[in-house]
Amino acid sequence: MLSGEEKGKNMIKLILENIVKSYGSVEAVRHLSLQINEGELVGILGPSGCGKSTLLSCIAGIEKADSGRIILNDRVLADGEQGIFVPPEKRRMGFVFQDYALWPHMTIGKNLAYPLKIQKIPRQEREREVDRVMELVRLEGKKHRRPHELSGGERQRVALGRALIMNPDLLLLDEPLSNLDARLREEMQLEIRSLQRELGLTVIHVTHDQAEAMAMSDRIILMDKGEIKQKGRPKCLYNNPSTPFAARFMGNNNLIEGQVSLKEGEPVFISEAAPTLSFPCKETKFNGPALCTIRPEDVAMAHCPAEEEECWIVKNRLYKGAHLLYTVQKEGLRLKVQTHTAEDYPLGCPVSLKFRRRLILNLADSPGSLP
Repeated sequence: MLSGEEKGKNMIKLILENIVKSYGSVEAVRHLSLQINEGELVGILGPSGCGKSTLLSCIAGIEKADSGRIILNDRVLADGEQGIFVPPEKRRMGFVFQDYALWPHMTIGKNLAYPLKIQKIPRQEREREVDRVMELVRLEGKKHRRPHELSGGERQRVALGRALIMNPDLLLLDEPLSNLDARLREEMQLEIRSLQRELGLTVIHVTHDQAEAMAMSDRIILMDKGEIKQKGRPKCLYNNPSTPFAARFMGNNNLIEGQVSLKEGEPVFISEAAPTLSFPCKETKFNGPALCTIRPEDVAMAHCPAEEEECWIVKNRLYKGAHLLYTVQKEGLRLKVQTHTAEDYPLGCPVSLKFRRRLILNLADSPGSLP
């Protein structure tokens, strides 16, 4: 069987064209267009209320978009202008909900068999499919248990198995791991990703957790206020956010507001809160209000020489196991710095900083995008 990556090369699975969905005066999804390739796991990421779950519900047919088209495998599922709307049960999609949505009075086997039963699949065939899926999601031997007898991770696997039992053309996950503890969440990330690759599934995974989206996704769609703000591979969004919103949302970031001005004919970024902090930025093509973004791991810290006047002062430190996260201050500016645990700087210690990498963004292009 082809892997998801091999199967999805240049093969478009899902097309969304100009999707709009409103609730009264609130436009939850605003003229959104997107293409998803076969065998791709796409993470739809954004803060609460950005429209990501509404978009997923429109794709599934749980919600009816006000306008726009949804096309799966060249089959039109929804078209506002043509009056086409295919109901959810005829869309060949599997949906995993945040709260699992399992029948508490049914055994695990019956929960898994339920989609097949309503499709009037013969009993013997249902039993074979249940056994196949239970092995697939590693629930062997638990067919006759009920949901309350399983752990959170096992209940999540039941919900996943129920979505897979109909061999869906598209698998939709709506924050399925948010109810799990950190260890189980990481385990399920690996399991879902492994299963997706093994079966060549096309998956759309909605989450507000940027670390989860980066760990699992081939591509991330970053949303805010019903619109796509940036899309691309996780590494691209992390290293090269194109807007202040993306820089703020994607990972732990130092956001320094300031100005880009010409100094001796060359553009220079100058911090607003700490004017002694400035960076040459030859690649910058604008003047005016700007945002400098620096990842904590892109800052090198060292003890400041006694004669050095422009030292930073260590204000806080957090032990993170694999690393230490410091907060340092100079003038009115505080920055986060990540170091190896062997590098020990006590509170109040004067330090010097070197910046390995930074990105300058134009604030004039995105007014009001900072908190």
